[in-house]
Amino acid sequence: MAENGEQNEPVMVGSDDATVDEKITGIVAQVRQDHGGEELPVVLAKIRERFEQAGIEVDDIKLGRLAHEIADRPSEFKA
Repeated sequence: MAENGEQNEPVMVGSDDATVDEKITGIVAQVRQDHGGEELPVVLAKIRERFEQAGIEVDDIKLGRLAHEIADRPSEFKA
């Protein structure tokens, strides 16, 4: 976990065994938890960074759509 409290690595053993779709779902959930409801440019930068860290290529259109969803619908589980 990063010093700022953001999750930046898998927390469960076996999480590297997930399919690409499962990884995408997990990344979106993590970014929504950490940055849901924040300004769109922040969310877009964070989700792009997470996909790059995971080695998952996602086109700009899909990244933008996911970022909009996250910025518009914050997580209900903020700590």
